[in-house]
Amino acid sequence: MQSTGNGRLPARRRSRRTTQGLRRAGGQPAAGSSDRSRWNDIYTSGAVILAGVIVVIGFGFVASRAINGDDDAGQLPEPPPPAALGNATTPPADQGAIELGSPTPTPSSSPTPSPSKSTSRPAPPPDQGAIRIETGSVPSTVTLSSQGTRDWVHWGQEGTFALERDRDGGFAILEGTPSAPRFRHALSPQRFAWTGGDPVASSDGTTTGIRTCGAGNGFTITAPAGTQTRTLRLYVGVVSGRGRLEASLTAGNASRSVTLEQRDGDFRSALYTLTYRAPKTAKLQLKWVTQAAFGDGCGGVALEAATLR
Repeated sequence: MQSTGNGRLPARRRSRRTTQGLRRAGGQPAAGSSDRSRWNDIYTSGAVILAGVIVVIGFGFVASRAINGDDDAGQLPEPPPPAALGNATTPPADQGAIELGSPTPTPSSSPTPSPSKSTSRPAPPPDQGAIRIETGSVPSTVTLSSQGTRDWVHWGQEGTFALERDRDGGFAILEGTPSAPRFRHALSPQRFAWTGGDPVASSDGTTTGIRTCGAGNGFTITAPAGTQTRTLRLYVGVVSGRGRLEASLTAGNASRSVTLEQRDGDFRSALYTLTYRAPKTAKLQLKWVTQAAFGDGCGGVALEAATLR
């Protein structure tokens, strides 16, 4: 039989022993003893119920603190952070969430141009060569051997198909196939002189040349061309007609043309100075033709001399 902490028996058991003692003593319980036993039972049951209520309230209080996070000891342990992936590390477990504020509009500004990437420049257009023609008057006397440092030629000194040229010129200036009609003339108001020629070695000055008549008839001439600029001087004339000079290169597509006109029967002379250059070794081609003939006579173009330097 257990006793309470102060060595006394519980109330229920004491009541029972008291009743038994009374019964032994007189055979009947003392008056009022049953009422006290009943009240003891009621007090005992109430104490048990009160203790249960206190336990429930205390448990609810502890659970509430654990839920609200007031008691660190009552919190459940957080799961360990996941293993690192590769060289990346995970943030500490106790790092709180970073609060993201609402975006703040920034003032608009013009975009900063990014430095342009280096790009290859487009290839330059192919060289087409160049030709320039200047028209001038003919001096009273033209010394061909002084002007033509590379080559020179003169037409008509000895006859209709005669050609006097620089002995050391190497045939740089060439006339194409002659066309009919073709005549020798001595109508030039200027004179042409030379030295070191062939087949005529020299001349103090001649007014001769060759001519043609009728639309479409004329002369063709060629001269060497290259990447260096060269100058060719062409001495021509026209009688009762309009002549047209066309110049082009056999390499590239540079070309030029000019016209010279004389409506009456007088002889009109002119100097054409051609400055030209080709994209590579080529030829300069000249066509001096009668574009129109006037009157009833033999109107057309005339050819006298040419120099190259």
